[in-house]
Formats: sequence, structure tokens, C-alpha cells
Amino acid sequence: MKKLILSTALILSTCLLAATPVHSEEALTPVETTSSESAAVIEYKGGYPTAATAEAMFEEYDYQAATQFYIWGYAYLNSIGLDKGLAAMGGSKWANYIFDQRIQPQHQVMTANGEVIYFWSRALDVSKGPIVFEVPPRGRGHFWDLSQRALGDVGDIGPDGGKGGKYLLVARDYDGPEPEGYHIYRSPYSDFVMFVGRAFPEGEGSLANAVNLAKTARWYPYSEEGSPPAHETVLIGDRRFSQEWPRDARAFDWLGEAFIGDRPPAEGLAHLGNMRRLGLTPGESWKPDERAKKILDRAAKAAEAIVLSMAYRDRNETLMYEDRNWVVGFRNKNPQFLPKGEDGLFTHEEVEERAGLWHQIVGNFMEQGSSKPGTGQFPLLGYKDDKGEMLNGSHTYRLRMQADIPVAQFWQMPIYSSKTRAFVETDQHRGAITSTDENLVKNADGSIDVYIGPEAPKGYEPNWIKTNPDEGWFTLLRLYGPLEPILNKEWQPNDIERIGQ
Repeated sequence: MKKLILSTALILSTCLLAATPVHSEEALTPVETTSSESAAVIEYKGGYPTAATAEAMFEEYDYQAATQFYIWGYAYLNSIGLDKGLAAMGGSKWANYIFDQRIQPQHQVMTANGEVIYFWSRALDVSKGPIVFEVPPRGRGHFWDLSQRALGDVGDIGPDGGKGGKYLLVARDYDGPEPEGYHIYRSPYSDFVMFVGRAFPEGEGSLANAVNLAKTARWYPYSEEGSPPAHETVLIGDRRFSQEWPRDARAFDWLGEAFIGDRPPAEGLAHLGNMRRLGLTPGESWKPDERAKKILDRAAKAAEAIVLSMAYRDRNETLMYEDRNWVVGFRNKNPQFLPKGEDGLFTHEEVEERAGLWHQIVGNFMEQGSSKPGTGQFPLLGYKDDKGEMLNGSHTYRLRMQADIPVAQFWQMPIYSSKTRAFVETDQHRGAITSTDENLVKNADGSIDVYIGPEAPKGYEPNWIKTNPDEGWFTLLRLYGPLEPILNKEWQPNDIERIGQ
């Protein structure tokens, strides 16, 4: 008889989360983690594992499989959360949802821009037939699928070149006609597609003009092209909104729901095969038994802690500049998370990159930065100050934005909560500083000092964003319409400096 002792350290076993409804006013918040150890005896008789060993190993296998499925499927939760959040605002699945008063701190939208007017679609099923999207001119946007894989862009970074037009979204196996006059995007990995567009008040002349432009966007089944259904818009206004998703065992209910309705991609078949043991029959049902629920609860706690580590302590972190703490905005090398080698074949799937970044960003561009001066945006992630310390709302920071930043449009520095990944919500009711604000105080040389902290700096109140003590925050500095000096890194932003307390 041979015996081995297998000790499994469940270091990540309890990223416990408040049991708050997902779309409540209070976001789900991680609290203290603890650690524990479990030991299983691995025993063989005649070279065969004993029945007790097999039972323990299958328990461990199912736990590990559930943990990996949660991480692999994390970006699905982001899309599903957005779809459910939009549905809660009323309207049909074909409605155009417009944030007509700009995104505000009570709108829990992942790393949103507070300057533009957003207009969104729900998750729409292209397996039922092609879908037409009519997008207006001068906007910017993109299509992605339920797993956050990019499908294509629109506007100045898309094939319409900023003129607007019609787009046709089709399923992976669509073999019907490809009508003239449409830009056609195929969805190879999911049957559900989503769209977000942006209208720019600074370009349209006013907020009202940008909202009116957004209202002209519409989508409907291609089968109804001759007589499309009535155009429906839902204005979100200043109502509370949340796209938050379950960050505990309930996440598996959402993933189960997704794969009952969606055909799985080839990349996910192994995960879905493993999940059959825990109650998921793709395309049919999600019925975990009591044993499965216990495993799923443990797996969710570990997986959530892993994803948070990928998001905020990325082991593959890439700095944008050698001597600055700004991080490359998009970590993935491929907009579908499937890089190819020189032979044109996929080399691997970017699981960590997708889970870590799509913890706090919703939607995905095909062109994730800007390759043509004066178009798109140049995003920079910032989690740390100039000394490499994580940003915290208890302290006061300053970012000096140089004069005459080389952008064709504007720059914006938003402040996001590490807990909600949306604007920090305080009684100041302000989430970002934007160069279009004429009230900003400028220094003698034309530079602008942006202040972030719990108290306003005297004389610089217009340049200040209030934070909550002991709440981590990060930024996604956006440079809209970046010009050549930004794209070739000749121009570089300063680091965020901690000053005073």
C-alpha cells in the first residue's frame, strides 16, 4: 500500500463579499480575506487509487475547474451586467439607451467618460438573423460580443470614416447575401452582440445637440429592413444605474444563463465539459445540486481574489514609459484575446489579460488605441503615484497637465473607485476633470494642476476631485484625437504626485 499526503493551501479561499443585491445602491465590496489549509490522503492499493482518494480528487478537480471557468468567463459577466442594467431602465430589447445627461457618479458604468454622450444597445442575438445598426456621423463606437471580444469599430476609427452609415452584424455561420451599402461584421465566438456609441458635445456645439445626434441611432432585424419597427429611445437621465455583476457564487447562475442561450465557442468547450459535473448543460439547463453549490461557493471566492489580483497587481504589467508609472491601457495583444503566430495560427488565449482588464472596462475596440493622428483616443491606466504606491483616497495628489497638450479634441482625467470601477461617488458629485471646462485654474505657463483628495486645495477648487478616505482609486487618463507627439511618445504625461498628507 502506498500513501501520499496532499496538502492544498487554499490561500485565496475567502474574498468574502457583502450579500447586497447586484443592482442596489451599495456596490458589492470585498472584505477581509482569510486563509486555511485542507489535507487529503492519496492512497493506492495495487496501483489503483482507493475509492476515498478518487472521491477527494474529483472534489478537488471540480473545484479547480469551477475556479478556472469563473476566471475564463469573467468578461461575460461584464456584458451580462450591462445588459441587465439597461433592461432595468425600461424599454424593449431593441431600444437605444442614452445617457442624456452624461455619465454621473450615481451611474455605475465601468470606467466611463464623463464628457461624451453614450448610447448603447442591449445584447442582441444574431443567430436569429442579421441585425442592422444605423449609426450617426461624427460619432465613435464599437461592437463586441458577450465575451468582450471585439467585432469592429465605427466612426473615425471605423470603415465609415466618421460619416456614419449602416452596419450589418451576422452570426458565425451566416451564409446569406451580403447586401451593398453595409459594413458587415461577423460574430465568430458568440451569438450575442452589443454596441456602444459616443456623441461629442464639444464637436456638436452643445449637450443637447449631442443627445439629438445620439437619438438618430437605431437597430433592428435585417428581415424588417423595408419597414423597420418604431424607433425607441430610453433616456436614463440622472436615475441610478448599475452594471455591477455578482462577485460571488451567484456569478455561476449568470454564466449558466449565458450558456443556456449562447452557443459556446470552441475555446470554451473544455470549460463547459467540466461544468457539466456541476449542473451546466449548455443550451439546456443550469441545475447545480447541493454538492455543486458548496464547490461553486468556494470556487467563486478564490476566483474573485485571483481576478482582483490580475486587475490591480498584474504580473504582466507593461509600463507605457520607462520612467513613469503609467500602464498600457489595453493589456491584451489581440482584440479577440487570440494572438496568432507567424504561421497565422492561434498561439494561445489571453485569459489573464481579459479577466484582469475587463474587470473594470466594458466594451472592446478593434483598434484599441489610435494609429492615425487626430482620431480615436490614447488611454493610460494609473494605479500608482510617482513613488510606486497604490493610490488611496485618504491622501492628496496632484497631476500637472502640461500646457498645449497635442490633442485634436480634449483630454480627461476621471477618478474611479477600486471597488465599483465607476466614478468615485461623494457629496461633491464630480467624477472627472476635463480640458473643455473653462473654469479650470491655469498656472502662469498654461499648465493645469489636477488635485485629487479628501479636501479641496485653497484657490484650486475648480481643479479638484473629492475622494473617500481609505477607498482606493485609479484613473484612465484619456487623450482624445492624439497627435503625432503622443503616438510616438515624444510627449509624455507627468506622474501623479502625492503631496501633503
